[in-house]
Amino acid sequence: MTFIKKLSISLIIFISMFGLTACSDKEAEEAGEKVEETVKEAGKMTQGAGDKVNEMKEDASKAIDAAGEKVNEMKKDASKAMENAGEKVEEIKKDAGKVMENAGEKVNAMKESVSNKFGEMKKDAGNAIEDACEKTKEGADAKDDGC
Repeated sequence: MTFIKKLSISLIIFISMFGLTACSDKEAEEAGEKVEETVKEAGKMTQGAGDKVNEMKEDASKAIDAAGEKVNEMKKDASKAMENAGEKVEEIKKDAGKVMENAGEKVNAMKESVSNKFGEMKKDAGNAIEDACEKTKEGADAKDDGC
């Protein structure tokens, strides 16, 4: 029962008892005792309602504190996750840089190898042309041996 309901019931009982005692044929002293007893009962009910409100307030305060602690814990966890993600990104960047550097070295090595092979092929082609020229001049009995 809520505090307002208990207070309303207490007031209704108080007014009813007061009305009944005022209308009765008994002596004024008995009526006063009944009123006093009714007031005490109403006071006890009001005190109980107040205690319940205080208890509810304490429970709400504890729940709010617990929620605040949970939010702080979640915030710390999120912060750690962000920090770990940042570290992972840095690792990936370093690894990617190493891969790019290695790829550049391999491309340069391949370029040098191809360049050397083309140089050798050019030299071999020149030698083959010179050999063919010399054989042709020999076969033609040419006086000039130079090619």
